[in-house]
Amino acid sequence: DACFGSRIMEKGAALKNGMPFYKYIGNRILSVIQNRLLGMSLSEFHSGYRIYSVAALKSIPFRYNTNDFHFDTDIIIQFALKGLRIKELPIPTYYGEEICYVNGMAYAGNVMKSTLASRLHRIGLFYDRKFDVSCDEDVYDLKLGYVSSHTMALGAVDLDASVLDLACGDGSFAVELKKKGCRVTGVDLRQADEERFEKFIRHDLEDGIVPSGLGVFDYIMALDCLEHLGSPETLLAEIREKCYSKRCKLILTSPNIGFAVTRLGLLFGQFNYGKYGILDLTHRRLFTFKSFRRMLEQEGYKVIRMCGIPAPFVKAFGVNFLSRSLGWVNRMMTMVWPTMFAYQIYVEAEFQPPLGHLLSQTVATGKPLNPPAAGNR
Repeated sequence: DACFGSRIMEKGAALKNGMPFYKYIGNRILSVIQNRLLGMSLSEFHSGYRIYSVAALKSIPFRYNTNDFHFDTDIIIQFALKGLRIKELPIPTYYGEEICYVNGMAYAGNVMKSTLASRLHRIGLFYDRKFDVSCDEDVYDLKLGYVSSHTMALGAVDLDASVLDLACGDGSFAVELKKKGCRVTGVDLRQADEERFEKFIRHDLEDGIVPSGLGVFDYIMALDCLEHLGSPETLLAEIREKCYSKRCKLILTSPNIGFAVTRLGLLFGQFNYGKYGILDLTHRRLFTFKSFRRMLEQEGYKVIRMCGIPAPFVKAFGVNFLSRSLGWVNRMMTMVWPTMFAYQIYVEAEFQPPLGHLLSQTVATGKPLNPPAAGNR
């Protein structure tokens, strides 16, 4: 998709043929850092000798790139994020007597700023349209093997339980539930693999929960779901009305907009939506611990457990010492101050009987409802 000329591929050739030593050192340092951050292995990022495929250029949004000298760095980053192929070939080094108008320090700073921004974009902490090169449909992967919304929810479900999984995605979580002998009914806007469920219903939760007559369940899951809805209150009200059971437990997770990184960004004037994370572009409602609890209580639920979930550093940085260390520190801080350091909110709630259920129970038994105590009217 692109062919780059490299002055560095032949060992010692660049210095031998006149590249100033300070430029050589700067080139090597920047290239090493960029390779590490971008997951690439180019010998040189800063050669101006390049040939591009027109088809490849058409596939990236280079119109959003800078008008400064690090324009070519932006293109390399876009090629890397798009998964396009870059071939390097050795070229001779030649320095004439032309005047260079590039401010080396400013150029290096801009290169690092763009490279770091792309890395933050990839892990969902920052969004820049020029790095949004993927046309693939978003898929939310399972977060297993470390403390996450999926591992906590999975651990809370008893063996052989009946489960309603709202916004179930492709059914990967249902597979894990089935390993515990659970019977899973899935609901999602997009078609999933029906073999992963006892029953699957294709339905848009914005149009109401699902048709009546679903029955009752031991657990109802709404993992990373409510933040995508325009009116999560409506969904919660319908769940309580149509799926009420004394034995049923509601398990929910949602991003914590009060997370320290988000607050720090606001302090510096940043509120950037992105492809993933708390400020996902598809999120329509965001909650703090207090606002999430208040919404649940107003819709007739009793919160029996609410706690924080640390950030998924393993997903961002891979399984290594850094991600494990950051994860451990974040877990400790989340336990001490969840509203500040929790990445997500985890809730287990019980149903309060809906009014219709109480009235029908009264009619069926012929007994009037007990009036509330005087102090609780």
